[in-house]
Amino acid sequence: MKRTRWISLFLMVALSLSLALPAFATEERASMQIENYEINVTVSRGKINVEFSVDGISKMDKLGCESIYIYKDTSSTPAGSRLEDDFGMSKTDASSHKNTISLPASAGVKYTVVVTIFAENSDGRDTRQETFSVTGK
Repeated sequence: MKRTRWISLFLMVALSLSLALPAFATEERASMQIENYEINVTVSRGKINVEFSVDGISKMDKLGCESIYIYKDTSSTPAGSRLEDDFGMSKTDASSHKNTISLPASAGVKYTVVVTIFAENSDGRDTRQETFSVTGK
């Protein structure tokens, strides 16, 4: 009888610890700078539209879209690009930034679009990147 109680007690403690440990190992957010982000790429007549939004964990030194590179599927050289210091790509001293950037596209041509967003503060800089395949209209 005593042995059964000890085994039951041991199993109960082990189960309690195993359930508690994962809670200590998880992070509240994906990074120390980026709270949330979203990137969408759509095509309209003669244009590729890159819509992005990024939220910092607080007021950031700088945040937004670090780069947009558009490649024709048959080339490794960008057919178009925008960088973080181009108009509308980023903000300074802000907690969020949202915008849509349009770049030219030719009808029927397949493109690969690589979009990188970022947030930067005194703790460092963090980026997230997504790649999309679209066909011009």
